Amino acid sequence: MIELFLSQVLNGLAIGQVYALIALGFSLVFGVSNLINFAQGALFMLGAFFAFSGVTWLGLPLPIAAVGAIALVTVLGMLLEGVALRPLENGPYIAPVLSTLAISIIVDQLAEIIWSPEGQAFPLPFEEVTFFIGGAYITSTDILIFVFGGLAALALTWFLTHSWMGRGVRATAQDRDAAAQLGVRTDNVRRLAFALAGTLGALSGILVALYFKSVFPQMGMPFALKGFAAALLGGLTSIPGAVVGGLSLGIVETLASAYVGEGYRDLVAFSLLLVFLLFRPQGLLGDSRLSALGGSGAASGSMPSTSLLASASSQRAAHRIIEMPAWGFLAAGLALAALPLITQSSYVLQAVVYGMIFAMLSASVSLISGSLGVLSVGHAAFYGVGAYTVAVLGHTYGLPAEVALPAAILLTAVVAAVASLPLYKLSGHTAALGTLAIGQIGFLVFMTWLSVTRGPMGFLNIPAPQFDLLGGLRLSAIGHKFWLVALVAAVGLFLVQRLLDSEIGRAWRGIREDRLAAHAAGLPVRRYMLMAFAVSGALAGAAGGLFAYVQSVISPDSFNVHASLLLLTMAVLGGLGNLTGAAAAGFLLTIVPELFRPFAEWRMIVYGVFLLMVLRMRPHGMLGAR
Repeated sequence: MIELFLSQVLNGLAIGQVYALIALGFSLVFGVSNLINFAQGALFMLGAFFAFSGVTWLGLPLPIAAVGAIALVTVLGMLLEGVALRPLENGPYIAPVLSTLAISIIVDQLAEIIWSPEGQAFPLPFEEVTFFIGGAYITSTDILIFVFGGLAALALTWFLTHSWMGRGVRATAQDRDAAAQLGVRTDNVRRLAFALAGTLGALSGILVALYFKSVFPQMGMPFALKGFAAALLGGLTSIPGAVVGGLSLGIVETLASAYVGEGYRDLVAFSLLLVFLLFRPQGLLGDSRLSALGGSGAASGSMPSTSLLASASSQRAAHRIIEMPAWGFLAAGLALAALPLITQSSYVLQAVVYGMIFAMLSASVSLISGSLGVLSVGHAAFYGVGAYTVAVLGHTYGLPAEVALPAAILLTAVVAAVASLPLYKLSGHTAALGTLAIGQIGFLVFMTWLSVTRGPMGFLNIPAPQFDLLGGLRLSAIGHKFWLVALVAAVGLFLVQRLLDSEIGRAWRGIREDRLAAHAAGLPVRRYMLMAFAVSGALAGAAGGLFAYVQSVISPDSFNVHASLLLLTMAVLGGLGNLTGAAAAGFLLTIVPELFRPFAEWRMIVYGVFLLMVLRMRPHGMLGAR
């Protein structure tokens, strides 16, 4: 047993070193720009593929191909700063974050076109050797990864502490305005941070390709999430913290894989991360604001104050807000209900049905991220709870829709409210990571709870909605399901808009602007947060239940982190806190991509470019943030 433990620790140190390098990239960019760089995963993937292409296409030795790949991705990191951040630096916080996400979408899809979506074997330049230390073992690849990762971390530490440019990075991270007054060219420092993030991303991508002996275009996002988690685990702007966080995460994962099961590896890791956030939200070696890049801040108190997203509303006077009254949703639902009488095209009706479902989902995200101010990066888990509830009750137990659909709404509301409890004392990026952990835990439960969710297989042939109270009425045709979706969406959005226009909605927005002040004024903050998550969960659960009925097939892949990021994108493009904008964006961004279905390979690229353009022209959303 001790040999197994030591072997897993050694393997965990190797993969943890990769997480540490990715975390260092996040820490550098966040330190100088206060930005979560979602494109870090794309840089990671490109590093691996550029090295792969150098070896397999050009016949270069791996060391030369690796150096070339790192140089190319470093330059791309600098270009990323100019495209994603600089044009949006005076906009709301969320705009440049989503800009990096749009670039990630474009790069990932281009990689699939250039290198194919399938995984490809990465050639090892040496014959792998296994070394035994007593009963424990470690491979030559593990040693290579650990050595190069450690040297990179040491070199970065030396650069930041002993070079003039490195000291400029640390000064900018501590106080950008003060650094500028002392003569530091902060724009150049920010560009340098993105370049270094590219260097670290490319190196970590190559090391992962060596570790798993393969490369594939979708490899970036999973490892970027692990790197982001490691950065927050150690302290978001702490260089030593990023290393400690990465190594700790790697060891926890490998031990979970050995003692709990490979399928539970990520579930254990994200569950422990969520628990850790409750007791030390600033990270192992970080403060609540800045840390070892040069700054220090007050320790995290028991009640966080202003939200990351408060700035979106504080600038509301600078942009026009377009909203319709609550009854407008009923009118829109009534108008859409006439569509099956106009056309019998299953394609058109199904596209509009999905548009209405995603309008509900986008609105549910906007309620949490816009009105309450908690950046929700894991909302697809609530969507999944609703879908799986309908699937289990309808498929497994044969219950009618008047039982299954309300049960999905109620259960998802309860799950969302319970999930909000750990977020009460979290704010900013730690709250965002908390929602990410909740989303990942939900996805992994769908994947591993075989007796209930059927794991990766999901559910096939979910029965069409049947209402026993209406004489056994069965909605089997898409036109009949259309009316059910239109009714639930219209009534659901109407009720939520009424809440937002009431004293409850004003209380939610007050908590978003300053949670501490709201608490000091006597507002029961916890109760209102529970209520907001419950309402948002109910709306998402209704959408999930309808999705299961319409599609009749569900699997965990529909509720992963990509789905959560897509929903957040829709909510932001519509205007955070603006239910009309969120619903319109969810509807349109579901319908419009159907126009590009003949160009399937380029569809997501067009989507990413469209997202970049809208963020440039309307950083507060198409209809304005409330």
